[in-house]
Amino acid sequence: MVHIYLKNLKKSWLTGIVPPVVIIAFVGTIALGWPSMQELILQRLETMDNPIMKAIIGDLGISGLGATWEAALFMYAGGTMNILLLFVAIFIPARLLSTEIDKNTFDIMLSLPIPRWRYLLEKFSVYLTYSLFIPISMVGIMLGATSFLGESLTTSLVLNYSLGYFILLFALGAISLLCATIFLDSSKSLAAAGLVIGGQYFLDSMGGMLAAIGNFEALSLFNYFSLGAIQEAGMLPIGEIIIVVSIGIVALTSALLIFHKREFAI
Repeated sequence: MVHIYLKNLKKSWLTGIVPPVVIIAFVGTIALGWPSMQELILQRLETMDNPIMKAIIGDLGISGLGATWEAALFMYAGGTMNILLLFVAIFIPARLLSTEIDKNTFDIMLSLPIPRWRYLLEKFSVYLTYSLFIPISMVGIMLGATSFLGESLTTSLVLNYSLGYFILLFALGAISLLCATIFLDSSKSLAAAGLVIGGQYFLDSMGGMLAAIGNFEALSLFNYFSLGAIQEAGMLPIGEIIIVVSIGIVALTSALLIFHKREFAI
């Protein structure tokens, strides 16, 4: 029943494990260096409350955490997660179909005795499965490093932040997949996904610097599930969950319908 899913799950294992390994290695390195570099790292926290830094890596929302291990952890890990979110959501879903064309296997895919939408859904499910490993690894290494150092960390904050991260991976990945079904070409799909998703990242990161852009921050999915919003609500804001999940469902449904109904000349 899920042959396509299982086949691609096995085939994509290397690509799937790289982001979690990056997170584990990065946070692990911070933890190992914390005892000797604590003062220097905490000094760097002061530079993060800066419009230029927010424009580069986004507003991490760490101002309410103070000069603590928790703030330092989210400063480094959160910044890395933002960059991973940007690249994973753009490059993987946008190439789910174009790789078939590049490898000249698209005609074989079209001849499979299953609906086209199901084929695409199973491939996208592989992306979601490996995407789930990213927040899981983040929770594990954050809590593990904190316990190892004997520091304090708000578990609910980490869990909610990780859940929000996965929801964003779903919604942004669905948008990237929609671009893939529209263009069916590696360069065009990546360019479109990069423009749409990268543009949202630009709106969110530059909104704090330019008032004119700040008025449109709500159009960026990167503006949702911020650490500050989670702190204030004590959980993921329900309204933001509805907005982001709804956008993801609409984008995914549109991608499945377009792929299922369009005519192909292969």
